[in-house]
Amino acid sequence: MFNRPGPRLVDALEWLFSAVHGVPEAAPHRFPCEWLPPSSSLPRDDASAAAGGSPEEEAAAEQKAIADIEEAHACAVRAGKLQYTDPATGYSVFTQLASSRRGYCCGSGCRHCVYGHENVKPERRVALRRPITCEIGG
Repeated sequence: MFNRPGPRLVDALEWLFSAVHGVPEAAPHRFPCEWLPPSSSLPRDDASAAAGGSPEEEAAAEQKAIADIEEAHACAVRAGKLQYTDPATGYSVFTQLASSRRGYCCGSGCRHCVYGHENVKPERRVALRRPITCEIGG
């Protein structure tokens, strides 16, 4: 669709505008898309399922998520890997091995920063969790 400029690109931009602003009637006529109604029956992960629950349920879901992260990270570190896949999101996350190999805090607020987020801006640092690290067997 985007392989050449012209009417198709304009149609795509008009469709994008209509999608972002929630105005289906602004989409180009005969544009190949399907508008689906919002659904509350979409699958939810543990964190979003607990969001509507009690504070105890939310805390339990948060603890489980952290335990899953710690386990995935520890397994990756034991295997000598620089990255692992976040169990909740599927994103690739650097391990503390990657952080220590870099040799300094990059300032991005990495989850497993071995330098304690020392180069993260103070106003952002207050919103970050303490870095999750584990013992490296040697």
